[in-house]
Amino acid sequence: MFSLYLVLSLGAITTLYPFVLMISTGLKGPTDQTDSAVVPKYLVDDHELLAKYLDDKYSGDRFNIAANSFGADASPDVVQRYQRFLSQLPADYWQAGFRNAATQVTSKLTIRYHNWLRNRYKSIDDLNKAYIEENVGFQTVDTPPELFDLPEWKPSPGQKWTEWLVFKQTLPPEMRIPVRTQWLWQRFLAATYKNQFSKLPKQVVGTATRFEQLESPDRLNSSRQLAIVAAFRSKQAGRFLTNSVESQWRLFSGSDRPLPVAAADAAFVAADAGAIRKEFAGRNYGYVLDYILLNGSAVWNTFLFCFLSIVTQLTVNPIAAYALSRYPVKASGRILIFLLATMAFPAEVAMIPSFLLLKDLGLLNTFAALVLPGAASGYMIFLLKGFFDSLPVELFEAGAIDGAKEITMMTRIAFPMSKPVLGYLALLAFMGSYGAFIYAFLVAQDQRIWTLMVWIYQLQNSAAPKAVIMAALTLAAIPTLLVFLCAQRVIMRGIVLPGEK
Repeated sequence: MFSLYLVLSLGAITTLYPFVLMISTGLKGPTDQTDSAVVPKYLVDDHELLAKYLDDKYSGDRFNIAANSFGADASPDVVQRYQRFLSQLPADYWQAGFRNAATQVTSKLTIRYHNWLRNRYKSIDDLNKAYIEENVGFQTVDTPPELFDLPEWKPSPGQKWTEWLVFKQTLPPEMRIPVRTQWLWQRFLAATYKNQFSKLPKQVVGTATRFEQLESPDRLNSSRQLAIVAAFRSKQAGRFLTNSVESQWRLFSGSDRPLPVAAADAAFVAADAGAIRKEFAGRNYGYVLDYILLNGSAVWNTFLFCFLSIVTQLTVNPIAAYALSRYPVKASGRILIFLLATMAFPAEVAMIPSFLLLKDLGLLNTFAALVLPGAASGYMIFLLKGFFDSLPVELFEAGAIDGAKEITMMTRIAFPMSKPVLGYLALLAFMGSYGAFIYAFLVAQDQRIWTLMVWIYQLQNSAAPKAVIMAALTLAAIPTLLVFLCAQRVIMRGIVLPGEK
């Protein structure tokens, strides 16, 4: 007996493991979404949390992460001074961190920016009019680019950029990345020499072993005599050369020590580890909920589709099964075989014929196209007929003696006694309609009647990363999970009672 329970327990664990892993992946991001660990490492490991934080801050740019990994030995007082320095640094001397990476659809910066826009504008139409854009919601507004590392880059003038500068001033110090002249020099050389470090002039290399370790051109011996330095200075914005961030820091701090960038990042993560973990864990799920709200009709369409499917299937199938049970004919066996034969073919086989038929009837892009093809089910009719056959004949004879009509006996005797089976079939109808997405997309391509699963299907086909998709699937699974937990008794009675009868 113990072995049997052990085997059953192991089977339950293997069944739940994929779902738990799906939930866990929804808590992750670009750096760890392929990790099969059930518990994300950043939730329990401070070192992993810092690495994930840096990847998020610098948008997954390995070059920027390495180039800003200096100054780790600074004291807490210097770090506090550095934070005050960032708070007063002009907006055109630093760029906003935590932008969307190429493998992301949302970020800490975009979430903050969208909330700021919602407080500034009453509606998305007002924003579109001001910015001369065509956004469908605040969630789709892009943050203006800041490409300070491109020598001749200039921002696009307009109200959006003007208000972006206002928004930037609201960002805390940890979200500000100073545009250092040394960093601009490193990026310039990497682009000029196409990331081939071996081709750099010896006077430029010094003791460095990669681009991210190169000294600022101001610290090079005989730098004025190097043509590459002259080319760099001729293309950069003058403010980064005449009044660089490094020189401003030296005046502000009163020392010649480098900016404590790495120490400041480590100190912030250590101080706010709980809040950072919470933000990482909820970001993907928040984005999916925001995505669903942006496509607000999806929830209502899904509810209506499920409701109509349940109503039609609990109307057509019980009546058909009752007729076969109460009024058997010579061909009843053949009819049942025909109904069961429909179960031998996958649903995909009938999609194209159903589409062509609905097209001829002019029902495409309607709820009728979603509901009517699944109104009758051979399995449901077969199951209900067997249950109706098992009901005592004396009940119907007594009803006939009392003068009850057939429809009265069906609604007052047969159906009330079939509640467990009907409840089980209602759950099947709900799960079938709720989980439909390919057929629902095929016969209803109008976005106004897309269901939740179709939108999630579209999200999967977009550039959404694996972690966001897992978060979407987890949230989509919650309704069916809740229905299952609340209706376990109905399911078991629906399965067991037909056999007991």
